Amino acid sequence: MKYEVKWSASAKNELKRLDNIISNTKLDAIYNAPEKIVFPEQFQIDEYRKDCRRIIVGNYKVLCQFKNNEIRIVKVFNSLHDPIKSLL
Repeated sequence: MKYEVKWSASAKNELKRLDNIISNTKLDAIYNAPEKIVFPEQFQIDEYRKDCRRIIVGNYKVLCQFKNNEIRIVKVFNSLHDPIKSLL
């Protein structure tokens, strides 16, 4: 099944911020990670956001939610930082 990927404003802003910090290769890997989802249960439920599944790309977490044929990317953040502050 192919899913339509939609990015929240928060996730888009984080990608823009990361554009000046990380390599293009890493940024592309984060951006393309949701395209590799085959089924919703493929990734673990996040320990802090129980309403999201997490995709790990290096030090970064991509938090996503599933609804029908849509993947909504809720948040992207560096998992080495304080997760509680990162989720605010």
